[in-house]
Amino acid sequence: MHKNQEQMHLPYAQRSAIIAFMQKDTVGKVLQRLINSSGLRPTEVARHAGVSQSTLSRILSGKIEHPSDRQVSLLAGYFGVTGDQLRGYEPLGDTPAKPSPHASNDIVMHDTELMDEAGPLRSDEVELPCFREVEFAAGDGRTQVVENGGYTMRFPLSKLAKRGVSPENAACATASGNSMEPTIADGSPIAIDKGTRHIIDGKIYALDHGGMLRIKRLYKLPLGRVRLVSDNSDEYPEESHSLMGPDAPKIIGRVFWWEVFD
Repeated sequence: MHKNQEQMHLPYAQRSAIIAFMQKDTVGKVLQRLINSSGLRPTEVARHAGVSQSTLSRILSGKIEHPSDRQVSLLAGYFGVTGDQLRGYEPLGDTPAKPSPHASNDIVMHDTELMDEAGPLRSDEVELPCFREVEFAAGDGRTQVVENGGYTMRFPLSKLAKRGVSPENAACATASGNSMEPTIADGSPIAIDKGTRHIIDGKIYALDHGGMLRIKRLYKLPLGRVRLVSDNSDEYPEESHSLMGPDAPKIIGRVFWWEVFD
């Protein structure tokens, strides 16, 4: 059996110790070189490789020293290198990185690439389901916003408690586009309180609008209408919609947390 296949069957802590001993370089440093040579932004890499921006930033910063086998497989496959090269067992060589134009996901997904973190779940963490924008099975280009229980994001229980959010009402998603910049960047993970769907003027909400996952500030208007306001108002003018009818935006919940990164 190959040495790496043998490692796959070891407990996580033992496997991480072996990896640390064998590595000539860290995954974060190798990955940073690949990103630099590709000329891509980390947000683009996270989106197309199929890992969350939160996970990628932690790998690059060294907070996740030993990414999971799935994360390594996704990132290595995207850059066209082997898992051993990404882990630092083998040199990359002089060939510039040539990222794959296709994400390695099982279903068609749009800019919502939150994945689980490496290692066992701690007692002070909870795994939150993630809202994703997916195509209908018919493949006609229409989308729907669904809560996909197969993908989760870890979140500290202390942050939920501090904001008065019950774990069963919490979910995550990924902001797509620059409409809420500079407050929320493209690709930033966000956390949603599904228990708060009433409108508090000026607060940020996640919406299912015709199958699109939208993040906007909401303001109440008379006659059951609502204002949708983007922080990037120069590019995205204010909108006004009715909350009634089949085409009305549906409030998923209030956005109470988002990750800020450079």
